Formats: sequence, structure tokens, C-alpha cells
Amino acid sequence: MSKPVIEWATHLPLLVRMFDKTEGDVLELGMGYFSTMILKWLCEMSGRTLYSYESNKEWYGQVVKEDPKPFHKIIFCSDWASADIERHWGLVFIDHSPLRKRHIDIKRLANHADVIVIHDTQPESDKYYNYSKIFPLFKYRLDFTKFKPWTSAVSNFIDVSKLG
Repeated sequence: MSKPVIEWATHLPLLVRMFDKTEGDVLELGMGYFSTMILKWLCEMSGRTLYSYESNKEWYGQVVKEDPKPFHKIIFCSDWASADIERHWGLVFIDHSPLRKRHIDIKRLANHADVIVIHDTQPESDKYYNYSKIFPLFKYRLDFTKFKPWTSAVSNFIDVSKLG
């Protein structure tokens, strides 16, 4: 596994902010050095449950070696279309592969999540992620553009544009 680089963590300021503004279970699609650890700690401290889905066997294997925690459910997902994610979530974090599937899963979650935080939302990357297809599905949007890659929060329930 390669060493983490700072570009992998540009989502943390917005992710933590949205965590603090939501309640209920947390869904993470795509695990990573930064998101999984911070969400795990925040969930443990607040009594929330984190559901981490991962399709990369190497990443999945690294995480399941840890001590199991009752507040952290780790699920291997070989097919995102069959992932059992269509239920209410307080917060969702999107950062999974394959890149071209992200907008499909965001669409599935649009009316199931209080807030969805999406990594890699800078306009020049739309050719990989197709986020322009899903942004119109949401009533509220906040783009965190201080660092690249950008991160966005979207919601149909909470005015995230006032939380920046």
C-alpha cells in the first residue's frame, strides 16, 4: 500500500463540519487512511455507528485486521449496485472506486441522507466523476474550494450552504 498524500485529506474540514451538524448513522463509501480513521473516532465519541463499504480487497483486508468495534461495521462490496445502502443516513461520505460509479450511488442516496459529502468535486474532474449529473438533484449545496481536490456537501434536508 502506498503512503498517504495530503491531497487525500482535503475533505476533512468539510467532513468534520458536516458530522457535527448531523445525527444518526454514518455511511462511508470507499475507505481511506484519513476518512475512515476520523469517522471512526468521531462515531465512537458520539455514540453513532459507522458503516464503511469497500470494494478494494487490499484496503478491506487492512481494516478488518483491526480490533472489531461495535460502532464500526465494515462491509466488503464487490458490486456497488447491490450494496444495501438505501435507508436513512445522518451523513454519507462518497470517495469510492470506480470513479464513474460515484454519481450513480449519490443518486441512490439523494433522498436517504441528511447530508452527503463528496470528494473530488472540482469542475475539471467532472469528466471522471459525472457530478454535474447529480448536483441538480439537491436543494442545497456547499463547495469547499480552499484546497484541491475540492469537496462538496449536498442535501435535500439541511441548508448546508449556511454551514460553511
